[in-house]
Amino acid sequence: MLQLRQKMGMQQKMTPQQVQYLKLLQTPAAELEAKIKEELDENPLLEEVSDEEQQQSENEITEPIAQSSLQAATETDTTPTEQTDRSNDYTLEDFMNDETEGFKAPRISRSEDDDENSERFQQASEESFTESLLAQLSLLELSPRMRVLAEEVIGSLDEDGYLREPLDQIVRDTSIYFGEEYTETESEKLLKRIQKLDPIGVAARNLQECLIVQLEVIHDHSPARELALLILHSFYEHFVKKNYQILAKKLSLDVHDLKPAIDMIQRLNPKPGAPSRPASESTRYITPDFYIEKTPNGNDFVITLNERGIPTLRVNAAYKELAKKKGVNGAKPLPDDAREFINKKFEAAKFFLMAIYQRRETLLRVMTAIVHRQHEFFVNGEKFLKPMIYKAIAEDIGMDISTVCRVVNGKYCQSDYGVFELKYFFSEAIPLEGGEGESVSNKVVKARIKELIESENPGKPFNDDQLVELLRADSYELARRTVAKYREQMHIPVARMRKKIV
Repeated sequence: MLQLRQKMGMQQKMTPQQVQYLKLLQTPAAELEAKIKEELDENPLLEEVSDEEQQQSENEITEPIAQSSLQAATETDTTPTEQTDRSNDYTLEDFMNDETEGFKAPRISRSEDDDENSERFQQASEESFTESLLAQLSLLELSPRMRVLAEEVIGSLDEDGYLREPLDQIVRDTSIYFGEEYTETESEKLLKRIQKLDPIGVAARNLQECLIVQLEVIHDHSPARELALLILHSFYEHFVKKNYQILAKKLSLDVHDLKPAIDMIQRLNPKPGAPSRPASESTRYITPDFYIEKTPNGNDFVITLNERGIPTLRVNAAYKELAKKKGVNGAKPLPDDAREFINKKFEAAKFFLMAIYQRRETLLRVMTAIVHRQHEFFVNGEKFLKPMIYKAIAEDIGMDISTVCRVVNGKYCQSDYGVFELKYFFSEAIPLEGGEGESVSNKVVKARIKELIESENPGKPFNDDQLVELLRADSYELARRTVAKYREQMHIPVARMRKKIV
């Protein structure tokens, strides 16, 4: 039976302006310029202030509403919602009656050196991995029907240069699509020829075949090469598992006699396709969002937000005159729908400029709090990193944890010790043995584990139990499973796989 019931409840919803502010807050510096350009294209009431106009008005005080909004944004006890409420007082009528430039984004001071450094250099176009292989096919002098199959094989390679799809399946598909017939002998012979293209070993079906192909083209017929081929052909599993004692016994050799052959195999390229990939796909360029610089006394810091390339915005004054237009001397007044459009776009422009204000101030407050808590790190380096959680920063600046997360996510800072993601400064606490409540960041412990492994004897690498004892000597009390977890997070293999013949 259907019934109608009344129910009272409260539901919290964000306004479109708050949503826009939060989106801008999590936007890194590298993407902010594109966001602003997009808003400029969508809103005709927004315009970019030219450098000449900025210089002319450098010493002038303009638009009281903009100045009061900036002051409100810098107050530590004012929330973004309160700042937005204050901006609501500035209406289209105020803009029309304002003798100055009206509501405008903060001016960003840029030196000539900054302009020169912010120039973007175009990357040189590079030939792709697939294009390089296809270009080399002409050197094989293939018949038209075999070239069709060769192109299908090359098109089936993965990003590492391996042929993961069964060759007979590629042959069947090619026969169906192009009406050509190929024997197994023809296809295998063609694959062997493709594997000799540059880089050597491409189109191999597994790592074993890839390494064998690379060894076969080496013209050095030394005992080491012949032994390496024998190992790969007949004792591949023992080689992969680094069972050197068993391998030496089966070959009736001393373990040290294996070293030249093992070294030769380890110098081969296990991923022939990877180095040939375009730099644009494999190289990631990081744009810092903050610059942390020491003051001359060495104990204080200047935090600068990276605003290079970010234009200064203002409301287009031409629309002020258009909105003032009235029907005098026979002229037609501005239609209501046009006036409504201008008012709607003005409100959108006003809130976008306020969101830019709020983003800037929130980012600086969060970064300042991080520098304050990690002061020893920025003074002395990575070994002085302290454990820190998001809640601590949120309490320091009087904001919600979600706001801190949005600021930290995807942002980077540049300091005297390198470029770090802001997430790097947040880590778990590891208690020190006998430290009376003292603790250290787990990143410091990870760095120590890495140092120990790098300094170990390659012939007798440390297992996890030995690492636990070594860390205990440094007053780090950790369980074996914790050491194993940290080692795996750093992509360091177990001791058996790190073993080398010395």
